[in-house]
Amino acid sequence: MAQKYALAKAAVALLVAVITSTITSVESIGVCYGLLGDNLPEPSDVISLYQSNGIGEMRLYNPNSDVLNALKGSNISLTVGVPNEDLESFAYNASAAADWVQNNILAYDGVSFKYIAVGNEIMGDYASNILPAMTNIHNAILSAGLQDQIKVTTSVRFDVLSNTSPPSNSVFAVSYIGPVTQFLANTGGPLLVNIYPYFSYAYSNGSIPLDFALFTAPDTVVYDQEYEYQNIFDAMVDSVYYAMEKAGYTNVSVVVSESGWPSYGGVNTTVENAQIYNQNLITHAAVGTPKRPGNLETYIFAMFMENLKTGDEVERNFGLFYPDQSPVYTVNFNVMSIGICNGLLGNNLPPPNEVVDLYNSHGITSMRIYSPDHDTLTAVQGTNIDLILGVYNEDLASLASDLSAAHAWVQNNVLQYPDITFKYIGVGNEITGIDTHYILPAMENIYNALSLAGLDSKIKVSTVIEFGVIGTSYPPSAGAFSSDSILYLGPIVQFLSSTGAPLFANVYPYFGYINNVDVVDVNYALFTSPGTVVTDGEYQYQNLFDAMVDVLHSALEKAGGDNVPVVVTETGWPSAGGLNATVQNAKTYVEKLISHVKIGTPKRPGALETYIFAMFNENEKPTGVEQHWGLYYPNEHPVYSVNFNGY
Repeated sequence: MAQKYALAKAAVALLVAVITSTITSVESIGVCYGLLGDNLPEPSDVISLYQSNGIGEMRLYNPNSDVLNALKGSNISLTVGVPNEDLESFAYNASAAADWVQNNILAYDGVSFKYIAVGNEIMGDYASNILPAMTNIHNAILSAGLQDQIKVTTSVRFDVLSNTSPPSNSVFAVSYIGPVTQFLANTGGPLLVNIYPYFSYAYSNGSIPLDFALFTAPDTVVYDQEYEYQNIFDAMVDSVYYAMEKAGYTNVSVVVSESGWPSYGGVNTTVENAQIYNQNLITHAAVGTPKRPGNLETYIFAMFMENLKTGDEVERNFGLFYPDQSPVYTVNFNVMSIGICNGLLGNNLPPPNEVVDLYNSHGITSMRIYSPDHDTLTAVQGTNIDLILGVYNEDLASLASDLSAAHAWVQNNVLQYPDITFKYIGVGNEITGIDTHYILPAMENIYNALSLAGLDSKIKVSTVIEFGVIGTSYPPSAGAFSSDSILYLGPIVQFLSSTGAPLFANVYPYFGYINNVDVVDVNYALFTSPGTVVTDGEYQYQNLFDAMVDVLHSALEKAGGDNVPVVVTETGWPSAGGLNATVQNAKTYVEKLISHVKIGTPKRPGALETYIFAMFNENEKPTGVEQHWGLYYPNEHPVYSVNFNGY
């Protein structure tokens, strides 16, 4: 990064004329795994399907032993249910509850239990069993010393509320929910609520617009005091929060334990509407509701069509997949889009297996490495970590001129590791000068080698640029590559467009700020500006990161790459060694970044895949800020705490 000081100053000048705990990871989207079908795939295949789609959270309605065995070592977080029919015995027999915990929780070491849902949608007289059953299950968890890892809760229907329009009028309509919420407040558990805009819409006799239910309303539909609602999902969730506040519980969070849209069997139950709802749900859950902004943990119902479900036809048609594992429609679960770069320029770094354990233990599922370090590759094997694998800059000349060298590189560094999910290969990092003419032929040869191995559709080939390749950068819509860089980047952009690959870019607002302190406010660089700083036609910019990324989008469009996305392969803020390089500023930047990339930029809304630089401070980098980008010290202690999923 040593060049970035000079390069960023030239480019970015045009854009504007506490050490605490470890990273916490909780995925925002999970999927419910129902078993009411006589044609469902084997549990091991189901687990593989979750993993291949990047689904890290599962809700299971009963402790099926085959599923629990398949989950061992998978790193999938599990909400497991206590069947409704068991509640009465557990409510009045503490030893029965303890036996259940022993047989279904403690017996499955290697399963990441997160919640125990004691009953699902119980109403009427049987509801009196919920709290005592929860208490006995919790006491068994407490005896096992797992109370900090596994929270005991219950899953309720939305009609435990009344007076839900507007949301601020909501109150609890059933008596048992107050004591249950008090229990959750005491134990730190969330309340699980099944939220179905579909049923609200279907039974509304036309009073609820379809777009309000599908997250597609163009503007506010419901005004409620200081909050505005553009979709009914938010209004329903906030109704729960209002009801809890009125009952005196402000510290209990809501988890949406079921939500979805059927693709057949009822009014407006089409494949298209189901896809629209669930994709919008995935994206929207990352930003939360008007009353409670921030990530909202949500579970889509359901993984499969279930042919043994009873009731109306819609009940059998909520699945994302058919039982043969083919998709009913396609959704993208990867809306978090955050990974971490794993640099190796240190003589005191932990061994790769410990590094991978650190990624896994905090749910970090994307890693960038700068070269095919075989110890790291060996450690990554068999994990859920998606990998960007770099090609040494010094190898580009040989790979560009010798197709057999590219085949050997792919054989030794990719095919040799069949249990790694390679996502991208980055051919060179910030190449400048005469070596730029090696980039495209090296990319083409690596691509051809992957194609011969049948991997060209699974592993995309790109290269990493730095922001200095930009010639025009203000306003962002005028962004264009410099006259020198377009000579080699133009053909590269065409290659990326034809192969469906993104352009990799290292984007550092920090360097833009320190080299332009007279025109760039630190708040604009840190995502903390209180309002718009730059207006560019229809777009407004409150932070430098968005402006820099949209400059790249504009430059790609001018180079014929309208369909080429940007992946931010490096960004971060140093915690020491330079102007405003403090632990607090580094923490602020990274946490704001994690939340912000979920929604994208003004020009390209939607999740923006982004990699934080870096996992560790690296003592063999040049003295100064270059040694202080890490989230962790080499002893694996955090430099600062990070809420990794942006809650």
